[in-house]
Amino acid sequence: MNQKFGRNYVTNLFNESDIPMSPGRKLIAEYQPPSRREKAIESFDITSQIGRIAVIVAICVVWWVIYDKAIINQSFIASPGQTWNWFVNNWDNGEVWRDLKVTLREAFLGWLIGSLLGLGVGLLTARYKKLWKITSPIFVFFNAVPRTALAPIFILWFGLAETSKVLIAVTIVFFIVMIPTRAAAEMIDPDLDMVMTTMGGRDRDRFRFVILPSVLTSVFGAIRLASVWALLGASYAELFGAKYGLGLRYMSATNALNMPESFAVTALIAFLALFINAFVGLLEKRLMKWQSSGAQGSVLVI
Repeated sequence: MNQKFGRNYVTNLFNESDIPMSPGRKLIAEYQPPSRREKAIESFDITSQIGRIAVIVAICVVWWVIYDKAIINQSFIASPGQTWNWFVNNWDNGEVWRDLKVTLREAFLGWLIGSLLGLGVGLLTARYKKLWKITSPIFVFFNAVPRTALAPIFILWFGLAETSKVLIAVTIVFFIVMIPTRAAAEMIDPDLDMVMTTMGGRDRDRFRFVILPSVLTSVFGAIRLASVWALLGASYAELFGAKYGLGLRYMSATNALNMPESFAVTALIAFLALFINAFVGLLEKRLMKWQSSGAQGSVLVI
């Protein structure tokens, strides 16, 4: 049976005109996907936005009180105003932008390589059970190795260049993605495979229309989490030695007791993590658009 597989085929599979309305069956509802405007209105929650702003303000107030009342020695803490002034005075500093680009590049490469390896190994070990039985003790062992121990070793092996930081990020991202990928692949409904085979689907059709959508639906949250951990891993590895990077800048500022810069770099890394998390979230919505778009014109019949 030479059927063309794809979203259009699936979404048009159950149109009202194609359904014989025999006695005892009745049309319950016809689903129409919401418009972009309706989605935007639904997704905007003013209460949540106000709550987020309130949390940020509360953190700044507590931070200022700790500094102003000298709860912590002021030699070891910067005030919110001092931290903000550092941003104002250094926003056009070429060295800061260079360090930012280096850390982002390390994090992106680590996230990309680690995610692809995690997806590939997860799918492979889910398909070949014998392979998983052989390799699972190895994965458990390496996952248990502290990254704090790997960072200095990688720097000794690969030097101060970006390679060592990328590899640290890869080791973190790989396990975050691989474990849920394998679990999701093992939980795929076997009936979907049977339907695909019955309709003449080949292995690449099965992978494209059954395995990949099912796995990504479950795993994209892990991929999103891994993007943040890639940034943190790269920044952390830079603490042990680097030519450039935000981690190195933080360590240098802290050692010199330049607390405004130290706190500013910490805040910068945190804001980058928020931005990356939001960006990957938008990417998830874009790639998984079919999940929320539904089947236009589809109906529910009992």
